Amino acid sequence: MPARPAHLLLIDDHTLFRTGLRLIVQEHPEVGAISEAGSIAEACALAQRTPASGGGGAVDLVLLDIMLPGMNGFDGMPSLRKAFPQARIVFVSASVAPDGVREARARGADGFLSKSASGNDILQAIGAVLAGQPCFAVPASSGPLPDGVALTPRQRDVLRLLSAGKPNKVIARQLDLSESTVRGHVTAIFAQLGVDNRSAALLRAQHLGLVDVLPAYAGPASAA
Repeated sequence: MPARPAHLLLIDDHTLFRTGLRLIVQEHPEVGAISEAGSIAEACALAQRTPASGGGGAVDLVLLDIMLPGMNGFDGMPSLRKAFPQARIVFVSASVAPDGVREARARGADGFLSKSASGNDILQAIGAVLAGQPCFAVPASSGPLPDGVALTPRQRDVLRLLSAGKPNKVIARQLDLSESTVRGHVTAIFAQLGVDNRSAALLRAQHLGLVDVLPAYAGPASAA
């Protein structure tokens, strides 16, 4: 931890999420300057524009999303290490699948947080990482989904395609199912997630870590 307040860099392509995260992390007593970027390229460009002698000092902690435009967070690690050599890097992801956590460790990350973590959990993690401690505050292994959600493998396939904005007809074709069977799976998914429409289902699924990132809106899909 530097003697000065820590300089944080938030890298996420969703502006709304960055804004919410900023409101949380700015409450930490050890945090000073907070910078933002929507991609790895934008973050590296920021390093060139704001050298260590200004802009709040060198970046001490990077909070990094995995799913980013252009280059994902995992592949962007070397570039970030080069641009911010003294910074600790913590992934903040909607997905907390064990494979993703293991990959973060293998790539040399200093921590891994769920986007659904509470504000207190995030602040505690920041304190730990700034103190030099690794912080992988997510389940170490897979288990039952939260809130009693229990999707079948086929329902997970349907949800994955829903999250990509596919209409029922396309989902049926890609999974070699009838359209009525797909509608049945969609109805079951809605019931499991406690929602009544696709948008709410995708938001709920993202919160639970069942899908990693919501697609850009591409117009209405066919009804469930």
